[in-house]
Amino acid sequence: MPMRSVASSASRQTTASVDSRWTGSSPSRRSPVRNGLRSPDRETRRYTLDWQSPSRQMVIDFNHLLIKSDQEFTHALDKAGAEKLQEYQEQLAEAAAEHERVRAGAELEFERLAEVEKARKLRQEQEQQREYARAREERERLEAEARQRELEEKRREEEAVRKAAEERRKIVEAEARIKAQKEKDEAAQRAQAQQEATEKKAREDADRLRIQQAQQPTAPTPATQPAVTAPATNVTSAGATDAEAIHSKYIELHQRMKAFWKPFKQECGKPGHPLKAVVGEVRRGMQKKLGQVTVQRENSKAVIGGIRQIFEGARAAGGPTVDIRPYIVSSPLPTLANESEAQYPAIMLYALICFEKSLVKQFDQEAGHEDGKIITELGIIAASFFADPHTRWKDIPLTDLLLAKLHRVCPILFGITGDMKSANGMARLGFLPVDGEQRSPNEYHQRMQGIGAGFAAMSLRKVAHPTIPPSEYWRALASIANTPSNDLYNGHFMVLKGMVRDYVPKLVDLYGVYGLALVRQATVVMPRRAPSRTSSTVGLVTVLPDVWRKRGINLAG
Repeated sequence: MPMRSVASSASRQTTASVDSRWTGSSPSRRSPVRNGLRSPDRETRRYTLDWQSPSRQMVIDFNHLLIKSDQEFTHALDKAGAEKLQEYQEQLAEAAAEHERVRAGAELEFERLAEVEKARKLRQEQEQQREYARAREERERLEAEARQRELEEKRREEEAVRKAAEERRKIVEAEARIKAQKEKDEAAQRAQAQQEATEKKAREDADRLRIQQAQQPTAPTPATQPAVTAPATNVTSAGATDAEAIHSKYIELHQRMKAFWKPFKQECGKPGHPLKAVVGEVRRGMQKKLGQVTVQRENSKAVIGGIRQIFEGARAAGGPTVDIRPYIVSSPLPTLANESEAQYPAIMLYALICFEKSLVKQFDQEAGHEDGKIITELGIIAASFFADPHTRWKDIPLTDLLLAKLHRVCPILFGITGDMKSANGMARLGFLPVDGEQRSPNEYHQRMQGIGAGFAAMSLRKVAHPTIPPSEYWRALASIANTPSNDLYNGHFMVLKGMVRDYVPKLVDLYGVYGLALVRQATVVMPRRAPSRTSSTVGLVTVLPDVWRKRGINLAG
Protein backbone atom coordinates (compact mmCIF):
# COMPACT_ATOMS: atom_id res chain seq x y z
CA MET A 1 0.00 0.00 0.00
CA PRO A 2 1.56 3.45 -1.02
CA MET A 3 2.45 5.74 1.81
CA ARG A 4 0.67 9.08 2.01
CA SER A 5 2.53 12.22 3.09
CA VAL A 6 1.87 13.92 6.37
CA ALA A 7 1.13 17.16 4.48
CA SER A 8 -1.54 15.48 2.43
CA SER A 9 -3.16 14.13 5.56
CA ALA A 10 -3.00 17.52 7.22
CA SER A 11 -4.42 19.14 4.13
CA ARG A 12 -7.34 16.77 4.14
CA GLN A 13 -7.92 17.39 7.80
CA THR A 14 -7.75 21.13 7.18
CA THR A 15 -10.03 20.92 4.20
CA ALA A 16 -12.43 18.74 6.06
CA SER A 17 -12.32 21.19 8.89
CA VAL A 18 -12.98 24.09 6.54
CA ASP A 19 -15.70 22.22 4.78
CA SER A 20 -17.41 21.27 7.95
CA ARG A 21 -16.99 24.55 9.62
CA TRP A 22 -17.43 26.95 6.78
CA THR A 23 -18.70 25.58 3.62
CA GLY A 24 -21.38 23.44 5.17
CA SER A 25 -22.93 26.17 7.32
CA SER A 26 -24.97 29.30 6.57
CA PRO A 27 -23.69 32.85 7.23
CA SER A 28 -26.06 33.26 10.09
CA ARG A 29 -24.60 30.23 11.84
CA ARG A 30 -21.17 31.68 11.46
CA SER A 31 -22.26 34.92 13.04
CA PRO A 32 -20.11 35.84 16.04
CA VAL A 33 -23.13 37.18 17.78
CA ARG A 34 -25.04 33.89 17.35
CA ASN A 35 -22.17 31.86 18.63
CA GLY A 36 -21.50 34.19 21.47
CA LEU A 37 -17.99 34.76 20.24
CA ARG A 38 -16.03 37.84 20.09
CA SER A 39 -15.19 39.32 16.77
CA PRO A 40 -12.06 37.73 15.52
CA ASP A 41 -9.00 39.69 15.94
CA ARG A 42 -6.88 40.88 13.10
CA GLU A 43 -4.83 37.74 12.79
CA THR A 44 -7.90 35.61 12.72
CA ARG A 45 -9.49 37.70 10.08
CA ARG A 46 -6.33 37.52 8.07
CA TYR A 47 -6.33 33.75 8.33
CA THR A 48 -9.93 33.58 7.28
CA LEU A 49 -9.31 35.80 4.42
CA ASP A 50 -6.43 33.52 3.35
CA TRP A 51 -8.83 30.61 3.00
CA GLN A 52 -11.08 32.75 1.05
CA SER A 53 -8.34 33.59 -1.31
CA PRO A 54 -8.32 32.24 -4.91
CA SER A 55 -5.82 29.58 -4.00
CA ARG A 56 -8.43 28.01 -1.87
CA GLN A 57 -9.92 26.26 -4.88
CA MET A 58 -6.59 24.78 -5.72
CA VAL A 59 -6.30 23.40 -2.22
CA ILE A 60 -9.75 21.95 -2.47
CA ASP A 61 -8.92 20.36 -5.80
CA PHE A 62 -5.72 19.01 -4.44
CA ASN A 63 -7.64 17.55 -1.51
CA HIS A 64 -10.11 16.05 -3.93
CA LEU A 65 -7.23 14.44 -5.79
CA LEU A 66 -5.87 13.03 -2.58
CA ILE A 67 -9.28 11.77 -1.59
CA LYS A 68 -9.73 10.20 -5.01
CA SER A 69 -6.28 8.59 -4.82
CA ASP A 70 -7.10 7.32 -1.38
CA GLN A 71 -10.44 6.01 -2.59
CA GLU A 72 -8.80 4.33 -5.54
CA PHE A 73 -6.20 2.82 -3.26
CA THR A 74 -8.91 1.68 -0.85
CA HIS A 75 -10.92 0.32 -3.76
CA ALA A 76 -7.85 -1.58 -4.99
CA LEU A 77 -7.33 -2.96 -1.53
CA ASP A 78 -10.99 -3.92 -1.29
CA LYS A 79 -10.84 -5.51 -4.71
CA ALA A 80 -7.66 -7.43 -3.83
CA GLY A 81 -9.24 -8.47 -0.53
CA ALA A 82 -12.38 -9.55 -2.33
CA GLU A 83 -10.32 -11.53 -4.83
CA LYS A 84 -8.31 -13.07 -2.02
CA LEU A 85 -11.49 -13.80 -0.13
CA GLN A 86 -12.97 -15.40 -3.22
CA GLU A 87 -9.76 -17.42 -3.66
CA TYR A 88 -9.93 -18.51 -0.02
CA GLN A 89 -13.57 -19.38 -0.41
CA GLU A 90 -12.78 -21.39 -3.54
CA GLN A 91 -9.97 -23.18 -1.70
CA LEU A 92 -12.31 -23.83 1.21
CA ALA A 93 -14.88 -25.15 -1.21
CA GLU A 94 -12.24 -27.37 -2.84
CA ALA A 95 -11.08 -28.53 0.60
CA ALA A 96 -14.66 -29.22 1.60
CA ALA A 97 -15.20 -31.10 -1.65
CA GLU A 98 -11.97 -33.08 -1.11
CA HIS A 99 -12.98 -33.74 2.48
CA GLU A 100 -16.36 -34.89 1.30
CA ARG A 101 -14.69 -37.10 -1.31
CA VAL A 102 -12.32 -38.57 1.29
CA ARG A 103 -15.20 -39.01 3.71
CA ALA A 104 -17.26 -40.73 1.06
CA GLY A 105 -14.28 -42.93 0.15
CA ALA A 106 -13.69 -43.70 3.80
CA GLU A 107 -17.32 -44.62 4.23
CA LEU A 108 -17.10 -46.87 1.18
CA GLU A 109 -13.88 -48.42 2.50
CA PHE A 110 -15.46 -48.83 5.92
CA GLU A 111 -18.45 -50.49 4.34
CA ARG A 112 -16.11 -52.69 2.28
CA LEU A 113 -14.08 -53.66 5.34
CA ALA A 114 -17.27 -54.29 7.23
CA GLU A 115 -18.38 -56.62 4.46
CA VAL A 116 -14.96 -58.31 4.49
CA GLU A 117 -15.10 -58.72 8.27
CA LYS A 118 -18.62 -60.01 8.01
CA ALA A 119 -17.53 -62.53 5.38
CA ARG A 120 -14.51 -63.49 7.52
CA LYS A 121 -16.68 -64.04 10.56
CA LEU A 122 -19.08 -66.04 8.44
CA ARG A 123 -16.21 -68.18 7.13
CA GLN A 124 -14.84 -68.52 10.66
CA GLU A 125 -18.21 -69.60 11.95
CA GLN A 126 -18.56 -72.06 9.09
CA GLU A 127 -15.03 -73.36 9.72
CA GLN A 128 -15.78 -73.69 13.43
CA GLN A 129 -18.93 -75.56 12.60
CA ARG A 130 -16.99 -77.84 10.27
CA GLU A 131 -14.30 -78.27 12.95
CA TYR A 132 -16.95 -79.07 15.51
CA ALA A 133 -18.44 -81.55 13.08
CA ARG A 134 -15.02 -83.10 12.43
CA ALA A 135 -14.29 -83.23 16.15
CA ARG A 136 -17.64 -84.84 16.78
CA GLU A 137 -17.03 -87.35 13.99
CA GLU A 138 -13.50 -88.00 15.30
CA ARG A 139 -14.82 -88.46 18.83
CA GLU A 140 -17.49 -90.80 17.57
CA ARG A 141 -14.88 -92.67 15.52
CA LEU A 142 -12.52 -92.96 18.50
CA GLU A 143 -15.36 -94.10 20.70
CA ALA A 144 -16.33 -96.68 18.10
CA GLU A 145 -12.70 -97.80 17.81
CA ALA A 146 -12.41 -97.94 21.59
CA ARG A 147 -15.53 -100.08 21.75
CA GLN A 148 -14.14 -102.24 18.96
CA ARG A 149 -10.81 -102.53 20.76
CA GLU A 150 -12.59 -103.46 23.95
CA LEU A 151 -14.49 -106.14 22.08
CA GLU A 152 -11.30 -107.35 20.41
CA GLU A 153 -9.41 -107.21 23.69
CA LYS A 154 -12.16 -109.18 25.32
CA ARG A 155 -12.04 -111.72 22.51
CA ARG A 156 -8.24 -111.84 22.76
CA GLU A 157 -8.45 -112.33 26.50
CA GLU A 158 -10.96 -115.09 26.02
CA GLU A 159 -8.76 -116.58 23.32
CA ALA A 160 -5.69 -116.14 25.54
CA VAL A 161 -7.48 -117.86 28.40
CA ARG A 162 -8.46 -120.67 26.08
CA LYS A 163 -4.95 -120.92 24.66
CA ALA A 164 -3.44 -120.66 28.14
CA ALA A 165 -5.63 -123.50 29.28
CA GLU A 166 -4.64 -125.47 26.21
CA GLU A 167 -0.97 -124.62 26.76
CA ARG A 168 -1.22 -125.56 30.43
CA ARG A 169 -2.75 -128.84 29.42
CA LYS A 170 0.02 -129.44 26.89
CA ILE A 171 2.69 -128.35 29.36
CA VAL A 172 1.27 -130.60 32.05
CA GLU A 173 1.29 -133.43 29.55
CA ALA A 174 4.82 -132.53 28.46
CA GLU A 175 6.01 -132.30 32.06
CA ALA A 176 4.35 -135.61 32.74
CA ARG A 177 6.12 -137.13 29.75
CA ILE A 178 9.41 -135.54 30.80
CA LYS A 179 8.91 -136.81 34.32
CA ALA A 180 8.01 -140.25 33.02
CA GLN A 181 11.05 -140.20 30.75
CA LYS A 182 13.21 -139.06 33.65
CA GLU A 183 11.83 -141.84 35.82
CA LYS A 184 12.35 -144.24 32.94
CA ASP A 185 15.94 -143.05 32.54
CA GLU A 186 16.53 -143.30 36.27
CA ALA A 187 15.03 -146.78 36.25
CA ALA A 188 17.24 -147.65 33.28
CA GLN A 189 20.26 -146.27 35.12
CA ARG A 190 19.34 -148.26 38.21
CA ALA A 191 18.82 -151.34 36.07
CA GLN A 192 22.14 -150.70 34.36
CA ALA A 193 23.84 -150.22 37.71
CA GLN A 194 22.20 -153.38 38.99
CA GLN A 195 23.25 -155.19 35.83
CA GLU A 196 26.79 -153.91 36.20
CA ALA A 197 26.79 -155.02 39.83
CA THR A 198 25.47 -158.45 38.78
CA GLU A 199 28.05 -158.72 36.02
CA LYS A 200 30.76 -157.61 38.42
CA LYS A 201 29.66 -160.24 40.91
CA ALA A 202 29.61 -162.80 38.08
CA ARG A 203 33.15 -161.85 37.11
CA GLU A 204 34.27 -162.08 40.72
CA ASP A 205 32.62 -165.49 41.02
CA ALA A 206 34.30 -166.60 37.81
CA ASP A 207 37.66 -165.37 39.09
CA ARG A 208 37.19 -167.22 42.36
CA LEU A 209 36.22 -170.34 40.42
CA ARG A 210 39.36 -170.11 38.29
CA ILE A 211 41.49 -169.68 41.40
CA GLN A 212 39.88 -172.69 43.00
CA GLN A 213 40.43 -174.73 39.84
CA ALA A 214 44.05 -173.66 39.76
CA GLN A 215 44.44 -174.82 43.34
CA GLN A 216 42.76 -178.22 42.55
CA PRO A 217 44.46 -179.60 39.37
CA THR A 218 42.90 -183.05 39.78
CA ALA A 219 39.38 -181.68 39.53
CA PRO A 220 37.65 -181.99 36.18
CA THR A 221 37.93 -178.92 33.96
CA PRO A 222 34.60 -177.12 33.75
CA ALA A 223 33.18 -176.00 30.49
CA THR A 224 34.60 -172.72 29.23
CA GLN A 225 32.37 -169.80 30.14
CA PRO A 226 31.99 -166.88 27.78
CA ALA A 227 33.76 -163.70 28.87
CA VAL A 228 31.47 -161.06 30.32
CA THR A 229 32.31 -157.42 29.46
CA ALA A 230 30.74 -154.24 30.72
CA PRO A 231 28.89 -152.16 28.17
CA ALA A 232 30.75 -149.23 26.75
CA THR A 233 30.02 -145.91 28.39
CA ASN A 234 28.14 -143.45 26.21
CA VAL A 235 29.96 -140.09 26.23
CA THR A 236 26.70 -138.19 25.71
CA SER A 237 24.98 -139.55 28.86
CA ALA A 238 23.42 -136.91 31.08
CA GLY A 239 24.60 -138.49 34.32
CA ALA A 240 26.85 -136.53 36.64
CA THR A 241 29.67 -139.07 36.32
CA ASP A 242 29.60 -138.91 32.54
CA ALA A 243 29.42 -135.09 32.63
CA GLU A 244 32.57 -135.02 34.75
CA ALA A 245 34.29 -137.47 32.40
CA ILE A 246 33.39 -135.42 29.32
CA HIS A 247 34.41 -132.23 31.08
CA SER A 248 37.77 -133.76 31.97
CA LYS A 249 38.35 -134.71 28.33
CA TYR A 250 37.71 -131.16 27.17
CA ILE A 251 39.84 -129.65 29.92
CA GLU A 252 42.67 -131.94 28.80
CA LEU A 253 42.08 -130.77 25.23
CA HIS A 254 42.27 -127.17 26.41
CA GLN A 255 45.61 -127.91 28.05
CA ARG A 256 46.88 -129.39 24.77
CA MET A 257 45.69 -126.28 22.94
CA LYS A 258 47.62 -124.06 25.36
CA ALA A 259 50.66 -126.29 25.06
CA PHE A 260 50.56 -125.79 21.29
CA TRP A 261 49.42 -122.17 21.03
CA LYS A 262 51.88 -120.39 23.31
CA PRO A 263 55.12 -122.08 22.10
CA PHE A 264 54.01 -121.73 18.47
CA LYS A 265 53.38 -118.04 18.97
CA GLN A 266 56.75 -117.53 20.67
CA GLU A 267 58.62 -119.49 18.02
CA CYS A 268 57.02 -117.65 15.13
CA GLY A 269 57.55 -114.32 16.86
CA LYS A 270 61.32 -114.60 16.65
CA PRO A 271 63.07 -112.17 14.30
CA GLY A 272 63.44 -113.51 10.79
CA HIS A 273 60.86 -116.28 11.16
CA PRO A 274 58.90 -116.66 7.89
CA LEU A 275 55.56 -116.84 9.74
CA LYS A 276 56.16 -113.88 12.05
CA ALA A 277 54.07 -111.40 10.05
CA VAL A 278 51.28 -113.91 9.41
CA VAL A 279 51.02 -114.96 13.07
CA GLY A 280 50.83 -111.33 14.22
CA GLU A 281 48.23 -110.49 11.59
CA VAL A 282 46.11 -113.51 12.53
CA ARG A 283 45.98 -112.60 16.21
CA ARG A 284 45.40 -108.87 15.72
CA GLY A 285 43.05 -109.34 12.77
CA MET A 286 40.74 -111.71 14.63
CA GLN A 287 40.33 -109.32 17.55
CA LYS A 288 39.84 -106.31 15.27
CA LYS A 289 37.30 -107.90 12.93
CA LEU A 290 35.15 -109.45 15.65
CA GLY A 291 35.15 -106.12 17.46
CA GLN A 292 33.63 -104.48 14.36
CA VAL A 293 30.46 -106.58 14.32
CA THR A 294 27.18 -104.63 14.44
CA VAL A 295 23.52 -105.55 14.02
CA GLN A 296 23.65 -104.70 10.31
CA ARG A 297 23.77 -107.84 8.20
CA GLU A 298 25.86 -106.10 5.52
CA ASN A 299 28.42 -105.29 8.18
CA SER A 300 28.47 -108.94 9.28
CA LYS A 301 29.12 -109.97 5.69
CA ALA A 302 32.05 -107.56 5.56
CA VAL A 303 33.43 -108.97 8.83
CA ILE A 304 33.05 -112.53 7.54
CA GLY A 305 34.88 -111.51 4.38
CA GLY A 306 37.71 -109.98 6.41
CA ILE A 307 38.08 -113.05 8.66
CA ARG A 308 37.95 -115.33 5.63
CA GLN A 309 40.86 -113.39 4.14
CA ILE A 310 42.79 -113.94 7.38
CA PHE A 311 42.17 -117.71 7.20
CA GLU A 312 43.06 -117.79 3.51
CA GLY A 313 46.27 -115.89 4.21
CA ALA A 314 47.14 -118.34 7.00
CA ARG A 315 46.39 -121.35 4.80
CA ALA A 316 48.50 -119.92 1.97
CA ALA A 317 51.43 -119.19 4.31
CA GLY A 318 52.40 -122.87 4.55
CA GLY A 319 54.70 -123.77 7.40
CA PRO A 320 54.80 -126.82 9.70
CA THR A 321 51.93 -129.24 10.31
CA VAL A 322 50.62 -131.02 13.41
CA ASP A 323 48.74 -134.23 14.08
CA ILE A 324 45.17 -132.97 14.43
CA ARG A 325 43.73 -136.11 16.01
CA PRO A 326 44.58 -135.14 19.63
CA TYR A 327 42.42 -132.02 19.11
CA ILE A 328 39.26 -133.99 18.26
CA VAL A 329 37.17 -135.35 21.14
CA SER A 330 33.52 -135.67 20.14
CA SER A 331 33.79 -137.14 16.62
CA PRO A 332 34.96 -140.66 15.73
CA LEU A 333 38.27 -140.61 13.90
CA PRO A 334 38.29 -141.97 10.36
CA THR A 335 40.59 -144.76 9.23
CA LEU A 336 43.71 -143.32 7.62
CA ALA A 337 45.88 -144.86 4.94
CA ASN A 338 49.00 -143.37 6.55
CA GLU A 339 50.03 -140.96 9.28
CA SER A 340 50.55 -138.10 6.86
CA GLU A 341 46.79 -137.84 6.40
CA ALA A 342 46.48 -136.83 10.06
CA GLN A 343 48.57 -133.70 9.45
CA TYR A 344 46.91 -130.28 9.64
CA PRO A 345 48.54 -126.86 9.02
CA ALA A 346 49.84 -125.57 12.33
CA ILE A 347 49.13 -121.97 11.34
CA MET A 348 45.47 -122.91 10.66
CA LEU A 349 45.19 -124.55 14.09
CA TYR A 350 46.70 -121.39 15.59
CA ALA A 351 44.21 -119.24 13.64
CA LEU A 352 41.24 -121.30 14.88
CA ILE A 353 42.42 -121.01 18.49
CA CYS A 354 42.83 -117.23 18.06
CA PHE A 355 39.34 -117.12 16.58
CA GLU A 356 37.68 -118.95 19.48
CA LYS A 357 39.60 -116.88 22.04
CA SER A 358 38.54 -113.60 20.41
CA LEU A 359 34.98 -114.90 20.00
CA VAL A 360 34.57 -115.71 23.70
CA LYS A 361 36.13 -112.37 24.63
CA GLN A 362 33.64 -110.58 22.40
CA PHE A 363 30.74 -112.52 23.96
CA ASP A 364 31.92 -111.14 27.30
CA GLN A 365 32.14 -107.54 26.09
CA GLU A 366 28.79 -107.51 24.27
CA ALA A 367 26.91 -108.91 27.29
CA GLY A 368 26.85 -105.42 28.77
CA HIS A 369 24.34 -104.30 26.11
CA GLU A 370 20.65 -104.87 26.68
CA ASP A 371 20.21 -105.72 23.02
CA GLY A 372 21.60 -109.21 22.36
CA LYS A 373 21.54 -108.88 18.56
CA ILE A 374 25.31 -108.45 18.24
CA ILE A 375 25.92 -111.71 20.11
CA THR A 376 23.48 -113.36 17.69
CA GLU A 377 25.54 -112.02 14.78
CA LEU A 378 28.71 -113.34 16.43
CA GLY A 379 27.07 -116.77 16.71
CA ILE A 380 26.23 -116.68 13.00
CA ILE A 381 29.82 -115.75 12.15
CA ALA A 382 31.21 -118.55 14.34
CA ALA A 383 28.87 -121.06 12.71
CA SER A 384 29.94 -119.99 9.24
CA PHE A 385 33.65 -120.55 9.91
CA PHE A 386 33.48 -123.82 11.82
CA ALA A 387 31.25 -125.13 9.01
CA ASP A 388 33.65 -123.86 6.32
CA PRO A 389 35.20 -126.83 4.44
CA HIS A 390 38.57 -125.04 4.47
CA THR A 391 38.75 -125.22 8.28
CA ARG A 392 37.58 -128.86 8.54
CA TRP A 393 39.73 -131.96 8.59
CA LYS A 394 38.39 -134.98 6.73
CA ASP A 395 34.99 -133.22 6.75
CA ILE A 396 35.12 -133.09 10.58
CA PRO A 397 34.50 -129.59 11.98
CA LEU A 398 37.02 -128.60 14.62
CA THR A 399 34.33 -127.33 16.99
CA ASP A 400 35.96 -129.24 19.85
CA LEU A 401 38.44 -126.35 20.03
CA LEU A 402 35.59 -123.98 20.82
CA LEU A 403 33.89 -126.45 23.19
CA ALA A 404 37.16 -126.92 25.07
CA LYS A 405 37.34 -123.16 25.58
CA LEU A 406 33.73 -123.10 26.79
CA HIS A 407 34.40 -126.00 29.18
CA ARG A 408 37.26 -123.97 30.60
CA VAL A 409 35.55 -120.58 30.97
CA CYS A 410 31.92 -121.67 31.63
CA PRO A 411 31.68 -125.22 33.05
CA ILE A 412 28.12 -124.44 34.21
CA LEU A 413 26.97 -125.02 30.63
CA PHE A 414 28.04 -128.65 30.92
CA GLY A 415 26.48 -129.57 34.26
CA ILE A 416 29.60 -128.95 36.36
CA THR A 417 29.04 -127.78 39.93
CA GLY A 418 31.34 -126.35 42.55
CA ASP A 419 31.62 -124.47 45.82
CA MET A 420 32.38 -120.76 45.60
CA LYS A 421 34.07 -120.94 49.01
CA SER A 422 37.15 -122.64 47.55
CA ALA A 423 39.49 -121.69 44.71
CA ASN A 424 38.92 -125.01 42.97
CA GLY A 425 35.15 -124.61 43.32
CA MET A 426 35.33 -121.09 41.87
CA ALA A 427 37.32 -122.42 38.91
CA ARG A 428 34.72 -125.16 38.38
CA LEU A 429 32.09 -122.41 38.11
CA GLY A 430 34.10 -120.29 35.68
CA PHE A 431 35.18 -117.63 38.21
CA LEU A 432 38.67 -117.36 36.71
CA PRO A 433 41.19 -114.58 36.16
CA VAL A 434 41.00 -112.99 32.70
CA ASP A 435 44.22 -111.77 31.09
CA GLY A 436 45.96 -112.39 34.40
CA GLU A 437 43.55 -110.26 36.47
CA GLN A 438 40.91 -111.53 38.86
CA ARG A 439 37.42 -110.36 37.85
CA SER A 440 34.94 -108.73 40.18
CA PRO A 441 31.61 -110.50 40.84
CA ASN A 442 29.83 -108.11 38.46
CA GLU A 443 32.37 -108.77 35.71
CA TYR A 444 32.02 -112.49 36.32
CA HIS A 445 28.23 -112.23 36.05
CA GLN A 446 28.50 -110.31 32.78
CA ARG A 447 30.92 -112.88 31.39
CA MET A 448 28.60 -115.76 32.30
CA GLN A 449 25.62 -114.03 30.68
CA GLY A 450 27.55 -113.28 27.49
CA ILE A 451 28.87 -116.83 27.14
CA GLY A 452 25.39 -118.24 27.81
CA ALA A 453 23.94 -116.02 25.09
CA GLY A 454 26.74 -116.93 22.68
CA PHE A 455 26.20 -120.63 23.36
CA ALA A 456 22.49 -120.20 22.54
CA ALA A 457 23.27 -118.20 19.39
CA MET A 458 25.56 -120.95 18.07
CA SER A 459 23.39 -123.94 19.00
CA LEU A 460 19.81 -122.85 18.27
CA ARG A 461 20.18 -122.80 14.50
CA LYS A 462 18.24 -124.67 11.84
CA VAL A 463 21.15 -125.51 9.57
CA ALA A 464 22.52 -128.74 8.20
CA HIS A 465 25.79 -128.54 10.15
CA PRO A 466 25.40 -126.30 13.22
CA THR A 467 28.49 -125.33 15.16
CA ILE A 468 26.86 -126.83 18.24
CA PRO A 469 23.76 -129.05 17.76
CA PRO A 470 20.47 -127.88 19.35
CA SER A 471 20.47 -131.00 21.52
CA GLU A 472 23.46 -129.52 23.37
CA TYR A 473 21.41 -126.43 24.17
CA TRP A 474 18.62 -128.65 25.52
CA ARG A 475 21.12 -130.62 27.60
CA ALA A 476 22.73 -127.45 29.01
CA LEU A 477 19.40 -125.83 29.87
CA ALA A 478 18.06 -129.03 31.44
CA SER A 479 21.23 -129.48 33.50
CA ILE A 480 20.88 -125.96 34.94
CA ALA A 481 17.15 -126.43 35.60
CA ASN A 482 17.85 -129.70 37.44
CA THR A 483 20.85 -128.45 39.44
CA PRO A 484 20.35 -129.24 43.14
CA SER A 485 19.50 -126.21 45.27
CA ASN A 486 22.68 -126.55 47.35
CA ASP A 487 24.76 -126.27 44.16
CA LEU A 488 23.02 -123.18 42.73
CA TYR A 489 25.02 -119.94 42.62
CA ASN A 490 24.67 -116.55 40.94
CA GLY A 491 26.64 -117.81 37.96
CA HIS A 492 23.92 -120.36 37.16
CA PHE A 493 21.26 -117.66 36.89
CA MET A 494 23.44 -115.36 34.78
CA VAL A 495 24.21 -118.18 32.35
CA LEU A 496 20.51 -119.05 32.34
CA LYS A 497 19.54 -115.44 31.62
CA GLY A 498 21.94 -115.30 28.68
CA MET A 499 20.65 -118.60 27.29
CA VAL A 500 16.93 -117.80 27.36
CA ARG A 501 16.34 -114.04 27.34
CA ASP A 502 16.50 -113.59 23.56
CA TYR A 503 16.26 -117.19 22.39
CA VAL A 504 12.98 -118.66 23.69
CA PRO A 505 11.23 -118.10 20.32
CA LYS A 506 13.90 -120.21 18.58
CA LEU A 507 13.66 -122.89 21.27
CA VAL A 508 9.87 -123.03 20.86
CA ASP A 509 10.30 -123.15 17.10
CA LEU A 510 12.54 -126.20 17.47
CA TYR A 511 10.82 -128.07 20.31
CA GLY A 512 7.30 -126.62 20.60
CA VAL A 513 5.50 -127.13 23.91
CA TYR A 514 8.34 -129.31 25.17
CA GLY A 515 10.59 -126.30 24.87
CA LEU A 516 8.05 -124.18 26.76
CA ALA A 517 7.88 -126.79 29.50
CA LEU A 518 11.66 -126.80 29.86
CA VAL A 519 11.85 -122.99 29.94
CA ARG A 520 9.11 -122.88 32.56
CA GLN A 521 11.01 -125.40 34.63
CA ALA A 522 14.16 -123.25 34.37
CA THR A 523 12.64 -119.78 34.90
CA VAL A 524 9.59 -120.42 37.09
CA VAL A 525 9.94 -123.66 39.03
CA MET A 526 13.68 -123.83 39.67
CA PRO A 527 14.03 -120.21 41.00
CA ARG A 528 11.49 -121.03 43.72
CA ARG A 529 14.00 -123.31 45.37
CA ALA A 530 17.01 -121.04 44.83
CA PRO A 531 19.10 -120.40 47.97
CA SER A 532 19.22 -116.94 49.50
CA ARG A 533 22.80 -116.36 48.29
CA THR A 534 21.42 -115.99 44.73
CA SER A 535 18.94 -113.23 45.57
CA SER A 536 20.88 -110.66 43.53
CA THR A 537 20.50 -112.61 40.28
CA VAL A 538 17.46 -114.86 40.61
CA GLY A 539 15.17 -111.86 40.06
CA LEU A 540 16.79 -111.26 36.67
CA VAL A 541 15.42 -114.63 35.58
CA THR A 542 12.00 -114.59 37.24
CA VAL A 543 10.98 -111.39 35.39
CA LEU A 544 11.60 -112.93 31.97
CA PRO A 545 8.24 -114.78 31.70
CA ASP A 546 6.47 -111.42 32.02
CA VAL A 547 8.65 -110.01 29.24
CA TRP A 548 7.88 -112.97 26.99
CA ARG A 549 4.17 -112.74 27.79
CA LYS A 550 4.13 -109.23 26.32
CA ARG A 551 5.68 -110.70 23.17
CA GLY A 552 3.00 -113.35 22.90
CA ILE A 553 4.87 -116.24 24.56
CA ASN A 554 2.95 -117.50 27.57
CA LEU A 555 4.59 -120.15 29.71
CA ALA A 556 1.23 -120.71 31.48
CA GLY A 557 0.87 -122.04 34.99
